Amino acid sequence: MALSNMVVFDDFVQRTITEVIAQQVDLFNAASNGTITLTTNRNRGDFAHYSQFAEITGLIRRRDVYASGAVSSVALAMLQNASVKIAAGTPPIAFNPSQFTWIQEQPELAGVVIGEQVAIGQFQDMLNAALKAARAAFVNVGSAASYNVPSQGALTLNGLNRGAQKFGDRAQNIRAWVLHSTPLHDMFDQSLTNTNRLFTFGDVRVLEDGFGRRFIVTDSSSLYGSVTSPDVTDYYTLGLVENAIVVEDNGDFFSNLQTVNGDENITRSWQGEWTYNLALKGYTWDTTSGGKSPTDAEIGTGTNWDKTAADIKNTAGVAVRSR
Repeated sequence: MALSNMVVFDDFVQRTITEVIAQQVDLFNAASNGTITLTTNRNRGDFAHYSQFAEITGLIRRRDVYASGAVSSVALAMLQNASVKIAAGTPPIAFNPSQFTWIQEQPELAGVVIGEQVAIGQFQDMLNAALKAARAAFVNVGSAASYNVPSQGALTLNGLNRGAQKFGDRAQNIRAWVLHSTPLHDMFDQSLTNTNRLFTFGDVRVLEDGFGRRFIVTDSSSLYGSVTSPDVTDYYTLGLVENAIVVEDNGDFFSNLQTVNGDENITRSWQGEWTYNLALKGYTWDTTSGGKSPTDAEIGTGTNWDKTAADIKNTAGVAVRSR
């Protein structure tokens, strides 16, 4: 196999990754109703800092037209938030050049296969990290941003409604529910025996809760966690607002193709690495306690995400726990 063929192989891997990721992102951003935004940016350093004006407390006062005297001022303040850069990569993927020549195939075939699988893996990793962070942040805030279904029960539409109630008069800002398939089917069971037909099955890919909020179904490990009893699992359904979670691909994908001698057959291996930044609306990554280049455990630690918004209604959303 000529060296030029292997260059073509690597080119096919990277082009396939780019094309598949672009397709996945476009579809997902639309399907999530704008709640989880996957985009591209070139963030430098370990964190990306951004700021926004804080809500002014005590903005409106009652004045006495018959009185005089000094009035205490209130401050116009900025909230300093930070997204965190997450590093990811693949293990070396080994193959023998003779595998292709033996079956008279071209290396582009393997390049496309690897590219597609890496692209899907990248997408899943970004989504899982995003959901892990959001769940941790919401639960860490406590009852202001999370609701537990009574008696450790299954998820119901009533439970979702109580979760949305955390946003009070801005509950309509919650635009989508991200949930595991198990609690979704718990709600299906209720619907199938309910004469009011709470669900319409005309389009099973996009379902809603009756208030226009979409259901985004993914069996992500970030949406459940085992408890003390081995037969009981906690499920977390996340209600998200627009731009609740922003994942930015830094466009720094790098790969290397290497030829290795010394074995029965000449071996080549391919390995890739990249980074992306993760941000939650109304929260900042704690650069001190969370640190740089976080692990999955650190991403999923609630105390590493500090709530900066004064009002919970100005944050990314809520969590509903069920079993």
